[in-house]
Amino acid sequence: MKLKELIEGLNLFERERTPTEVRILGVAIYIQTSSTRRTARILSEFYPISHTAIWKWIKKIEERLPISTEKKKRNLIAIDETVVKANKKRYYVYSAVDVERNELILMKVYTTRNWLVTKSFIKEMLKYCDNKPKFVIDKAPWLKRALDSLNLEFEHEKFREEESG
Repeated sequence: MKLKELIEGLNLFERERTPTEVRILGVAIYIQTSSTRRTARILSEFYPISHTAIWKWIKKIEERLPISTEKKKRNLIAIDETVVKANKKRYYVYSAVDVERNELILMKVYTTRNWLVTKSFIKEMLKYCDNKPKFVIDKAPWLKRALDSLNLEFEHEKFREEESG
């Protein structure tokens, strides 16, 4: 499942004043900076938002998809990357979710997407694992190449329904 659909599927937000893409970007920036004020300052470059709103997003997400901050044995991790467009720029938000525990392990924002960035994300995410887990990915070549280069096991899952016709 794509990150945007996952966030929307959790039915976290009652009102849609802020686009989902901005919320995803905000949560990822918060996870990287650990500061609601700094996140609000960064997001305010292209979308006016308060640090209180960001704090509320984080609390709602943690209710349904806890953010894991400890190292533990993990068996199956889903990795996905979502393109978020803001202020006429593209940002790539990578996320890793422990499928069995339904925990968000890591979320990071990058300004580019390639196998080197993906490999860096996976290496950082592995710091939260006691073992070498199996990964579930879509067929993105940068994900496959990064996992291959790290000698990690993975399987493909079709995240998006393709339209026939």
